Amino acid sequence: MNKLVKKTLITAVLAAVTFALYYNFSLMPEYQDLEKGISDYIITYGLYDTGSLNLITAVLYDYRAFDSLGESTVIFGAVSGIVLILSRKMLPVSSKGLSFIVKRTLGIMTPFIALFGFYVITHGHLSPGGGFQGGVILAAISIIFSIVYGSAFDYRRYSPQTKTVLETGGALTFLVIGLAGIVMEGAFLKNLGFLTAERGTLISAGSIPYINIGVGFKVGAGLAIIFYSMIQKTFEEDF
Repeated sequence: MNKLVKKTLITAVLAAVTFALYYNFSLMPEYQDLEKGISDYIITYGLYDTGSLNLITAVLYDYRAFDSLGESTVIFGAVSGIVLILSRKMLPVSSKGLSFIVKRTLGIMTPFIALFGFYVITHGHLSPGGGFQGGVILAAISIIFSIVYGSAFDYRRYSPQTKTVLETGGALTFLVIGLAGIVMEGAFLKNLGFLTAERGTLISAGSIPYINIGVGFKVGAGLAIIFYSMIQKTFEEDF
């Protein structure tokens, strides 16, 4: 593929994104003064508008969901930049890990840490937590594996390629739900009301729980990739 074709494709993609953003902004209703402040409005009507018992999650993935998409894009940019910068850096890293007692202790604790991470992600619309917080917990598992069992252990079982697939899948989940909001509700990342079940149940709050899942995998895999890129490129046993 020559340079002219690459430049043409990049220009076409940027033009399409610009048009999509402009079209979405044109669909936004004009600003209307609220009798009360925005915080008072969200406290009063947040549950009714979104079905989310956690009003912070309602703000992140409904009222200002577009901003949250930008935050996820920042993480994607950070992961991409670090991987590109460190792709040629070679570091000697131990693959032995720590003592037998530490390894066995972590082996017992890991399922509970993972369960707690998934709980925080899937219940973000019902209780404190969400995709960002739960994703950090899941990333911590990979980081602890590298420290306790050695970098080679984490590499063989959870390769960077697997983490990249998880991060990409999480980003695509966020994007697909956002585009579905345009098709079904008339605005990007508009909460999909037809997904809402009884309030207070696990499957409720429209598309918010699914966005939480996508963000959780994206953040978890992204942070794990950043850590992995910073510490290792080759495996050398300690002598």
